[in-house]
Amino acid sequence: EEVQCGEQNLHTPTGTRKQTKTMARRHMRVQLRVPNWAQPGQVIDASAGGRKFSVAIPQHLRPGQFFTVRVPTGGEGKETKMQAAAPEVSFNLEPNIVIGNDKYFKEVKKCQDWCDCSRFCCPYVVFSGKSEDVRMKHNCCCLPCCCNFEAYTVKNGHSNGKSVGALAPAGCCDQNFCAVFCPCFYTGPKMQAKFLGADGNLKYMLKSEVKCCQYLCLCLAICSPCFRMFRFCCQDSQYTRYEQNVYGPDLNDQTVFAKIIYTDRMVCPCIPDERIQMRIEPAEGRTLSKEDLVLLSIFPTLISGYTLWEFCIPLWVPGGMAFAMPSPSG
Repeated sequence: EEVQCGEQNLHTPTGTRKQTKTMARRHMRVQLRVPNWAQPGQVIDASAGGRKFSVAIPQHLRPGQFFTVRVPTGGEGKETKMQAAAPEVSFNLEPNIVIGNDKYFKEVKKCQDWCDCSRFCCPYVVFSGKSEDVRMKHNCCCLPCCCNFEAYTVKNGHSNGKSVGALAPAGCCDQNFCAVFCPCFYTGPKMQAKFLGADGNLKYMLKSEVKCCQYLCLCLAICSPCFRMFRFCCQDSQYTRYEQNVYGPDLNDQTVFAKIIYTDRMVCPCIPDERIQMRIEPAEGRTLSKEDLVLLSIFPTLISGYTLWEFCIPLWVPGGMAFAMPSPSG
């Protein structure tokens, strides 16, 4: 809430004097991302909370970076011209997930939750939102290969949740015939993980394309330290962007429905890269429902480190889900 002051003249028998009026005006803080096609100083159009506005991109920003705009919440929603908010310092270190326009924060478990022995066998994690919660759980740590990671949405004030779907590793029956019985000579698509809908049917999948020469290219892995040293010391190229496609239920169909995008930062050539961002974007010309976004968010949540303590057993025991997790193609 921002306080604005205005002055007006009052005519009295003794003369004219000024009176200061104080009125409160509410603002909402809108975070915008610089489009890839935009240039510094260019004016772009946006809308938030039913208000349309235009704002000039700050000169020091590049495509993909974010800036904040203060937009008044009052008025009739007419188009107005805004300016970027003044620079500020903000640290958001709490684990959170942004799904559409809603932000969910990881809920801290209570003492009785940690003391509940059943939670060791069937672990779960809750991300709390403004109007609903997103819950992810594993049905049995004793059988990590036979049970899946399921996601639910629970409205505030309700105990029963609505199933969104599950993430499951790919089985032998999901692959092509040659991929199972002649893996050394197989070339073609190979399913890595599958997303099941609320009805249990296959909805989306993660898959790779097996090439005949890819195993020969693994010999270049011994040169990876040299490549990393060259990138870090000579090119100043510490950031890497990976994309992982999400396909439909047909294994042989190459139609892309969404992309999981990873951004890594090289801290030192001798240690693994630091992952600084993950996001899911619908493919061009496609629209995903909120339930689909929640379903697809299971996979990034498991590998983000947010759920390391809850799902360490079903993820990392021999035969667990982590060994079936595909890596981004680069």
